[in-house]
Amino acid sequence: MKRILLVCGILLGSLVCSAQAGGVAGEWRGIWTDPTGYVFTVTMTLETGPGCKTCGPAGDGSIRGKIVWTLRKTPANATPELAAKVGMTGTELVKGERKGEGLLVLNGYQKDDPNSIIGIDQYRLAISDDGKVIGGITLNYGPWTGQLFAVRAQS
Repeated sequence: MKRILLVCGILLGSLVCSAQAGGVAGEWRGIWTDPTGYVFTVTMTLETGPGCKTCGPAGDGSIRGKIVWTLRKTPANATPELAAKVGMTGTELVKGERKGEGLLVLNGYQKDDPNSIIGIDQYRLAISDDGKVIGGITLNYGPWTGQLFAVRAQS
C-alpha cells in the first residue's frame, strides 16, 4: 500500500510540474525593440513536458523552442546594406525553464541566419496571470535593453 501511495504521489507531482511548465507551450507572436531603433517581429514556438522530444524528463520545467525573427526597421544611422535587409528572417533556437508561476528564463544557443540579421540572446520574460501574454527584457549584447512582448497566436 505504501508503494502505491508513493508511486501515486510521484506521478501526481510530475503532472503538476508538467502542467506548470506546459502553460507556455505553443505559438506566440510579438515584437522586439531596442533603444537604438531596431524593430523585429517574432514568431516563437515553445515546447514543454512529454510532447517535447528535446526537453528533460516530464515535470522538470525545461522548455525548448525557436524564435523566427523578421527585421522590420533599422536605426536611422544604419548602413544602406543593413537597411536593405528589412523583411529578411533568421531563426534562433532557445532553451530554458519556467521559474515559479510567473517567470520564463530562456537562452539562445544556436541560430540559422544566412542574412546576418540576428544574434543569440538571453531572455527574462514575465507571464501574464491568464497565460496569454509574455513580455520582458533581453540581454541585447549586455545592457538588458531589448524588449520582447508576445501574445498567444490565435488558432
